[in-house]
Amino acid sequence: MNISTGNKPSQVRRREILELLRKREHCTIAELKKQFGVSIPTIHRDIDELAEARLVSKIHGGVEYLAPLSPESSATYGFEDRMNRQSEAKQEIARKAVVLIEEDDVVFLDSSTTALHLAREVARSKSGRLTLITNSCSIIGEFPSFPPSMTLISIGGTYHGQLHSFLGGIAVKTVESLRINKVFFSAVGVSANGVFTFHEDHAAFLARQISRCAPVLLADSSKFGREALFRVCELPQLNAMVSDQKPPKDILQALRNTTVKIL
Repeated sequence: MNISTGNKPSQVRRREILELLRKREHCTIAELKKQFGVSIPTIHRDIDELAEARLVSKIHGGVEYLAPLSPESSATYGFEDRMNRQSEAKQEIARKAVVLIEEDDVVFLDSSTTALHLAREVARSKSGRLTLITNSCSIIGEFPSFPPSMTLISIGGTYHGQLHSFLGGIAVKTVESLRINKVFFSAVGVSANGVFTFHEDHAAFLARQISRCAPVLLADSSKFGREALFRVCELPQLNAMVSDQKPPKDILQALRNTTVKIL
């Protein structure tokens, strides 16, 4: 059901768009058009106004919420804001996912906030010898507190502020030179059509790893039924999916004849 209609004044609709983005982090143009019952040009005008006020950021095919800046804010403001969302669900996912990590594993953790929760859970676990590989600046920053039995390999590249991570050609070449056996990652949305992100370079980076390793998707229930412009992978490519709630019927149907584990 639409939360607004085209009959509402533009300022009211823009406030509602901003509130929706604050809750969901990202939306496509098509999602906003459907939600608010107005034309695509009208949505674009609304987004232009919000972007000019530095309340949102326009991305290819959609729009992203920008957290209010403070004197302490930096290029990581988007990541810091996401860290506070669905935190209990992400912690539950981390507790479930840590059992998939075994001694002597070589594990890649992506730059998602859910992967950061998993990294913290790994640090508290008794997993023994582990090699952790990541392009996440947050995980790299917290690694000095990890047990000495764990080794960190950090992936360099071009810094991406919104994801607080390193991406690009250098990152891809580095990670492809390493023998990783498990990949833990998250996404903007998950549907029966696959796993999605708004960032093209992020999708390409993850897709290369998923094709080589056992991929584990970390997705809280707010991601179900959502899609974005770039598909990271199809559901049957996963080795496991970990969530705080049971996936909806269409996703379960898409996984029916696969070997994907659901935790």
